[in-house]
Amino acid sequence: MNVAHIEEQSYIYGPGCRFVIWVQGCSLRCKGCWNSEMWSFEKKTDYSTAELVKKISSEDVEGVTILGGEPLDQLSDVYNLCTKCQQLGLSTMVFTGYELSEINNTDKSIIKSVSDILIVGRYDESLRTIDNQWIGSTNQQILFLTERYADYEIQDANYMEIDIDENGKYTILGFPKDLDYI
Repeated sequence: MNVAHIEEQSYIYGPGCRFVIWVQGCSLRCKGCWNSEMWSFEKKTDYSTAELVKKISSEDVEGVTILGGEPLDQLSDVYNLCTKCQQLGLSTMVFTGYELSEINNTDKSIIKSVSDILIVGRYDESLRTIDNQWIGSTNQQILFLTERYADYEIQDANYMEIDIDENGKYTILGFPKDLDYI
C-alpha cells in the first residue's frame, strides 16, 4: 500500500482511539481538497499488509481508519488490510470520495463487506462544513454498515488534534477553520 501518512493513535477519525492511514494517490482530485499533496501516485512509503497489521497490532486502538488520497484507488490493498483488521477484532472505517452509486454494482462494492463505517461522496467546497463529525462537505454520507456502531450518536462539532513530535515538529489534523493554516 502506498501510504502518505500514519497516525498511530487518533480520536477524531472515527469512534474511539484509531490507527489512521492516509493513502497516497487520488484519481478524483476534488476541487478545494486540502489533501491535494496526496493526489500524486508517486511512491511515498510502501507497506505490505503484513507490515501494517504488525504496526496496528502494537497499538492499543479500537479500530483502523483509512482515508487519503483515495483509498479505493488501492482497492485490493485496502480490502486486504480491512479484512485482516476485522479478523483481529478491530473496527474498520473507510473514507472515499466515490459516490455510493459509483461503488454499488462495481468491483469497489467489495469494500462494503469489510467496513463497519463507510463515508462516501466527493468533497464539494461549496458545501464545506467544519461542524459535522467526520465529513468535510454536507453532501457526504456516513454509512453504518454493521451493527457494531448501531447505537453510535454523531457528535457534530469541529474536531482537531495537534501532534508535536520529539523534535518540535507539529502536525494539525482535522478540519481547520482557516485553510491558511494548511
